[in-house]
Amino acid sequence: MVNSPAPKISIIMPVLNREKTIEKALLSVIQQNYENVELIILDGGSNDKTIEIIKRYEKHIAYWHSQEDGSPTLAINFGIEKATGKYIALLMSDDWYEPGIFKKIADAILENPDADIITCGGRIVYFDEKRQAYVTKQNFATKHALYLSFYNICFAASAICCRFIKKSLYQQIGAYLLYDETGRHMCSNDKEFLLRAVINRAKDIFVDTLGHNYLSHADSATFSHNQQMDMRLCQEHMMIAELLLTKTNLLLSQQLFLRYWYNEQSARLVLYHLLKKDVRSAISVGVKGIKKYYLIWPIVFGFTAIKISIKRSFLAIGI
Repeated sequence: MVNSPAPKISIIMPVLNREKTIEKALLSVIQQNYENVELIILDGGSNDKTIEIIKRYEKHIAYWHSQEDGSPTLAINFGIEKATGKYIALLMSDDWYEPGIFKKIADAILENPDADIITCGGRIVYFDEKRQAYVTKQNFATKHALYLSFYNICFAASAICCRFIKKSLYQQIGAYLLYDETGRHMCSNDKEFLLRAVINRAKDIFVDTLGHNYLSHADSATFSHNQQMDMRLCQEHMMIAELLLTKTNLLLSQQLFLRYWYNEQSARLVLYHLLKKDVRSAISVGVKGIKKYYLIWPIVFGFTAIKISIKRSFLAIGI
C-alpha cells in the first residue's frame, strides 16, 4: 500500500454569495496537502466578493465557472459529470474539512478497492459570538450513526458531505434528482440518492475519525428550517417513498419501511397543517393517506402525534 499511487479525489463545491465562509472552505481543501485532489467550484452568479476570493486561490482549482445555474443540484450534477477523480465528495461553501482527512480517506480506498462509498465522521457547529469560537451542536461521528441504512438516511443523519462516493456508483445508479412532483427544486435529493445506493447494495466503509464540519447559521438552507420548509420536506419524502416503491429490486423489509416512512411523513404534514389552522389541507392529506393505506395510516398518525407531543414536552421542560 505504501507504494500505491494516491487515488484521485474530486471535491465539488457549489456556491452563491458566500464571501464570509468560502475562504475557510477552500483552505480546508488546499491545506490538506494531498497530492491528487481535483477541486471543482461551480458559482451560481455571485454578486458579492465570492468571485474575488475564488480567483485568489485559482492555481489550486482544477475548474471553476460563474454563471446562473438554477440550483445547487444542477451545479453538483454538472460537477459529477466533469469530475475525473475515482471518488467524489461534496463540500458546501460554508462547511470545511478537518486537517488530514483526505489521507485517511485515501488509505481506506486503497485498503478497500471495491468500496462504493467511504464515510467519515461529521458534526454540526455554530459560531458562538460571545466565545468567538465554533461550538459543536450535534455529533454524528460513529459507525452506528452513519451506517448506510434506510433508518439512518430517513430519520437520522444522511450526511451526504461526509461520504466520498465512487464515480462509478453515480454512473451506475444516476446522480441527484432535480425536481419534486410540483416542479420545484428538490431539497432532500441526498436522501433519495443514498436510499437508491442502499437498494443497489452499495458497499460503504466507515473511517473512524471526524472529517467534516457542517456550519449552522441563519442563512443555511439545511439547518435553518422553519415550519414551511419542514412541510416541504414532508412532501418530498412522501414523493421519494412512492417513487422508490415502484422499483422491482426492493427487499420486503425495504418495502415495509418505505410504506411506514410515507405514512409517518403524511401524518406529520397533517399536524403541520393543523398547527397553521389549515383544516382543509389537513383533511386532504389525511384522506389521501387513508385511501392509500386505510389500515396503517390511522395507526401511524396516532403514534406520530404521541411521539411529537412527548418530544415537545421534553423540550419545554429542558430535558
